[in-house]
Amino acid sequence: MENVVTISGMFGVDKTYFADSPVVINISGLEWPENSPFNVVRLEVLYNDSVVGNLNADSGGQSSISFDVSTALRAIWMDYEFGNEVAAAQRALSAATGQSAQRLMRTYKLRIHTEYLSDDEDRTFVSNTCVDSLGNEEIPGGQCLIGRMTEWERSLIANDADADVSSLEHTGVRNGDASTKPISSPERVGCDSITSWTDVSTGLTKSIFYPSDATPEHDDTPSSQQGWTGHAPIVVRDSEPYTDFLFVNRRGALETCSAQMLESMNVNVSTKQHSLVGRPSFKPSRTLTSITQEERRSWKMSSGLQTREWAEWWAFEFLTARRWWMLYKGRFVPVIVEPASSSTGIYDLTKQQMPSVEFNVTLALEG
Repeated sequence: MENVVTISGMFGVDKTYFADSPVVINISGLEWPENSPFNVVRLEVLYNDSVVGNLNADSGGQSSISFDVSTALRAIWMDYEFGNEVAAAQRALSAATGQSAQRLMRTYKLRIHTEYLSDDEDRTFVSNTCVDSLGNEEIPGGQCLIGRMTEWERSLIANDADADVSSLEHTGVRNGDASTKPISSPERVGCDSITSWTDVSTGLTKSIFYPSDATPEHDDTPSSQQGWTGHAPIVVRDSEPYTDFLFVNRRGALETCSAQMLESMNVNVSTKQHSLVGRPSFKPSRTLTSITQEERRSWKMSSGLQTREWAEWWAFEFLTARRWWMLYKGRFVPVIVEPASSSTGIYDLTKQQMPSVEFNVTLALEG
């Protein structure tokens, strides 16, 4: 028999989800014989006609069942490299105008099977492929991006059916994009800073990288000349020497920031001494040699004086990222960022001063 099912919950056509967040879907309309000892639902998640996830559960004879498909969505992005986005940002630094680069949202489908024992005398094994209301065996799914939403963001979404990227409408979060930068106050940058965002509220799949001297003020009016929608915060120049960084935020997008270079650079060099025994002779001889290892440059840096909201962004986004690149001698190179101390102070109401976040940066390349 043909089983027509309905997909609901945190899922739907034209929805966009973060692959690292729980994505729970509900399958309803399941039909079972009355006396079957088991009623199994098998769910396949397909990407480019390949099965990237295979989940199954016993429905207990119920007409609906829920699955979390986030493990399968993460598998869709196993082959993704951020190198192309970093290269696009590098090109934008020397571009006279804004430059866009594709940032993919990958689309997936579902295939649902039911398995049970028939209620006739033979008790034969029956396997059915379910269809949607349009008769599709491969049921259209949604789209997914690399990244995740915090539990706080998820809790602010009142309706699970609206829990996609484009429904972030509370204060302090940039609507409809994958950036996490505050918009309540200006962003302080150096001379070569760039800003990036991914607009998914309009179905676009582009990240925009552009030099800070081309940055528009934050508004909701699309720019006819540059083709972006004005999500970037207001940029404030600073006469202090700054260094530009790219990093991957929790929503899987490249973010940029400019940090103050403190007057400190260290080189970590270690040597080991080894004994070299000469050729056999009547008079044994031995010499020593040293081998240099782990030559790495490191710097002490600071976010500079920030508002409380920007200081929180530096602490909870930049310091907790997993991948960073620093503009070093004209190229973005991979680095390691570590907090300057085990505890980072965000604000102190007993002091009348703006906070700053300090950290250490080490080249992830040798030499």
